[in-house]
Parts: sequence; C-alpha cells; structure tokens
Amino acid sequence: MTGDGRPSRRRDLWDDEGPETTGYPAADPSPATPAPEPAATTEPAAATPVTKGEDPEPAPTRRSARHERKRRPAWLVPLAAVVVLALCGGGAFAALGGSDGTDSACADQTITVAATPEIAGPLEEALAKVKESNACATFDVTSTSAADAAKNINDGRAPDVWIPDSSTRIDAIDASKTGGQWIEGQSIASSPIVLASGADRAKKVTDFQSRGTPVNRDGGLRMANPDTDTASRLAFHASRIGQPDRIGLETGSRLIFMSRFAAPSLTKLFADYTSDQKKTQPFPASEQQIAAYNEDNPDVTPLRAVMPAKGTLSLDYPWITNPELGGDELKTADSARTELGTLTMRKALTEAGFRDSSGSGGPTVADQPAATVTELEPLDRNERLAAVDQWDKMRTDMRMLAVVDASGSMEWASPTPGMTRWEVTKGALDKGASIIPAGSRVGAWIFSTDRAKGKDYRQISPVKRPDAADGAGSHRDRLRKLIEGSDKYLGGDTALYDSIWAAHQKMVTEYDPEYVNSIVVFTDGENDDPNGGLSLKQLLSKLDAAYDPKKPVRVITIGMGEANPTALQKIADETGGTSYIAETPDDIERVFVRALLARSGR
Repeated sequence: MTGDGRPSRRRDLWDDEGPETTGYPAADPSPATPAPEPAATTEPAAATPVTKGEDPEPAPTRRSARHERKRRPAWLVPLAAVVVLALCGGGAFAALGGSDGTDSACADQTITVAATPEIAGPLEEALAKVKESNACATFDVTSTSAADAAKNINDGRAPDVWIPDSSTRIDAIDASKTGGQWIEGQSIASSPIVLASGADRAKKVTDFQSRGTPVNRDGGLRMANPDTDTASRLAFHASRIGQPDRIGLETGSRLIFMSRFAAPSLTKLFADYTSDQKKTQPFPASEQQIAAYNEDNPDVTPLRAVMPAKGTLSLDYPWITNPELGGDELKTADSARTELGTLTMRKALTEAGFRDSSGSGGPTVADQPAATVTELEPLDRNERLAAVDQWDKMRTDMRMLAVVDASGSMEWASPTPGMTRWEVTKGALDKGASIIPAGSRVGAWIFSTDRAKGKDYRQISPVKRPDAADGAGSHRDRLRKLIEGSDKYLGGDTALYDSIWAAHQKMVTEYDPEYVNSIVVFTDGENDDPNGGLSLKQLLSKLDAAYDPKKPVRVITIGMGEANPTALQKIADETGGTSYIAETPDDIERVFVRALLARSGR
C-alpha cells in the first residue's frame, strides 16, 4: 500500500525469470553406514593401542563392562545387536513411528492456507509440486470465500496463509483483533472484471465505454451483493472512480433497485443464466470465472466476456502471510511462495483461466481471444470504505412516514412556469413511491389547520410494505392513486410544528429496530397556526428531550416556496436528519432521492 492508502502496483512473483529450481538442498539418498558390531565373547578383549595424544580408556570402565556382559542372559546379546543395527542403519525414526530422518524434522509444520474458491483447486495442485522439492512443505488448502476468511481472521481463526481474490479484502481485517498487521502480499495471478453477457445481449453491452456507464446511467445490469462477491464489489468501486460523493437522482434511483435486487452470490447469477439464457441481464464477473463456467456447462450457450474499453479493475489474488507466522513455518511458506513464480507454476494457473499478475495472457472465452486490459487507477482505502458504506446505506430497509403540507398556499405558482407548488410536490411523491424498495415500510400524512377532530394532521395511508396487499392492488398502487387524487386535501394554514411533533411521537412509539426510522416533511412555508400550538423553541426542546439513542427517529425536511430554511435546518439537526430547499421538480425529486439514500443518524 502507498502512504495515502492507495494500493501500490502489484508485485509480480513472475517478473524474475530463471531456472526452475526451488532453492532447497537435495536430500542425500544414501543412508549412513552402520558401524560393525564386535563379536560377542566371554574372553577379555585385547588391549586397544593408544594413539599419541589420546587418553587411554579408564580400566574400571572396561572391567565393569566385562562384568555386566557375564551376568546378562545369552538371549539379550543378539537382541542388542539387532537394536544397534536398526538404530545405526537409519531405522531409528521408523521404529518410533516415522518414515525417515527428513520427515522427523518436519513434524507439526503443516501450513494452513485459506484460498478463494476459484483458485483453491489449481493452487493445491501447484503446492503439491512444491512438496516434491521440499519434504517439509506440507500444505492444507481450504476453499474459503474472502468474506468468510476475513471474518475467521477477526474471530481468531486465522490461517497461516490467506489468498483472497482481491487485496482490497484486507479492508475487512480489524487490526485490534489480530496479532499483527495483515499486509498486501505478492500477486500470484489476476483476472479482470468484465461483463458476463449472453450472445443476444453482447452487442448492446459491447458498446459501453466505461464501467461506470451501466451502473450510473444505462439499464439492464444486475449485480451480486458486493459484501460477499468481490467481482461486483470491484465493479461498484469502478463506478465510483471520479464520481462525486453525493449520488444524483438517476444514479440513486438505479442503485436503490440494484442494491435491493442484488443476487446473494455470483453462483446464483450463473444459475439464473443456466435456467434462462435469453432473459438473464448482464452481470459483473471475472474473466476466469466466465471461462470456468463455460467449460463446466458445455450444453449451455456460452457467456461472453465484455471488456470495458476505458478500463476496469482486476482480481489480483495476493499471497498474504499471517503476521504471527515465524520460524520454520515462515521459511516454508516463503519458499512455497517463491516456487509459485516458476514457469511450471505459471502454466498451471494460466491453464485454469487466470492471467499473470501483470495482466498478460488470459483464456479464450466463447471463441473470443482474451482482450487487452487497461487497468483503472483504484480507489484508495478511504474511498473504498465510503463506497461500500454507500451501498449498504442504499440497501438498508427504511420505515418512513411522509408528512406533506396541504395548506392553501400549496396552490400558488412555483418557480417552474405552469406548475403549482402542489404539482411539483406531487411529482416528487410519485417518483418516491415508485422507487422505494419493496422491503421498506412507508405511510403518509397530510397537514394544515383543523384537519380532523381538532388536529392539524390526518393519516391518509398507514405505514406498510409497498408490496403488501392493499385493496385491489398493492400498497404502492394505493399510494400512487392517493397522490394522483390529492388535490381535494388542499386548504387551511400551515400547522408545521404541531404536525412534526405528532409524527415524531407516533414513529417513536411504533419504532422498529430492524429499519431506519424517519420522517420526511414537505412544506412550502413557515409555521402559521392561528390556533397557537408549539413554537420552534418548544418543538426543539421536546425533540431533544425525546431523543433515545436506542430509538432514533430522524426528521428530514424538504422546503420550497417561502419555507423558513433556518427553522427547517434546526429541526433536522436536532434529530440527526438533513434539510433541503427545492424549487423545481428536478430539485425536489433529487433531494427526495437523497433523503431516501441518507442513513446517518444523530
């Protein structure tokens, strides 16, 4: 990683070409020659001549030995000879349960490796060849998704070596829960992120020029959940390169749907294509994953790999060593990593559909040779975390009550020629009703003065799921019909503060911890209640006293016309919400989508 958190250029294990040697010393195949055993006898042994400079063996020792031999039973003598021959002939370790002297030095040195599924198979075969060169190089390879491996590391179940599909997966490691810093390692392979497309859609997606285009503007794209699938994660990262932090209306609308209807995994996207090749939308996948799918499914129309003309990001499969690994285990792991850079190992990985870590090579997909890759400059760590957080916010279900100003001034002209304020508001509400995710909950109040039974507000729709049954159709259908026929509600003054407080109390009382609970207020003016009611100071005091960090209900205000921006901002700030001022239909639609996207709290 560079100093600013941006991933450095990958260090290629395969840059240094050389003889395919492992660097390990060859084992000596010849066993040690046993010393000859002296013949057993009861006669005193002849005195051994003393070489100059040597001390003669003490006589008491020799006498003791002769004395002991005379006392031993005769059957012990040949048994002792057998034991000595076994020990001297290299059979000692075999007698203790081992196979040879080399293996005895490798006891308990198995290296555990967690590898992302698509590379686990070829990696295990490659590491088996390492074993041929180094008897101590024993590896236990487990196929584990990068997300699961990161969780295991944080939970204290870390492998000796981790090979995720992307260096960006290190973002998920919590340094406070590990014994050291997990650092980006050398890349052992790569595979660019492309669009997997059926033949009937290939022409359409072939024409797109950048990764961001189908995500930010064009339709017809599906993704897997970026939290679990790295190809979709990097595709989303690429869509945010050079983009502003705030998401616009069109992009926001698309991403809300994409996040809510994301597949649980890439496996599900491939399965959907297998079931119906004509209706499946294009989706992000790595080139290698598409090639492997086509090979495993010869009876299915092959998927094509569409390469973005202006660049993409790639899976880089880094070899990451556990920071707590040391001693012989670390030496074995490092030597195996080096061995993976040899030509033999390169061939094994490229045959499995991977490119080398510089992006060279690549498989033939649907009879099309591998395209040239232009690597985009990746997001830095902070940008990546912000992008993931953005996605998670968009797919979080919300529980929202829309509180809409229906006072008489809403019939006045808006800054948009030919449209009243009410017409502008209706357009925004209809847009919002169409894009709210099915898993959310939404309801609506209108407010002005003296609505019903002395109250300044009236419920026109309860808080329900948009896809819930409601009369002859869905709740979403009912909301849009209510919006279309809402002109009849107009009239009265602007009882803003009392209505906000009543809505806040209701949402706190019915708070659901499984959702983001919020109130979205549309108004065109200041608080104007002839009957009195709360002042701004009283409302702010009540909201402050009612705040419960375990039940946060945010108030989002959208003002237009003569709305008091200062008062609306104070109300939003008191609850951790946001405030917007809008005038045109585009403005109000845009800020409403932003309100739907906003998920931060007080």
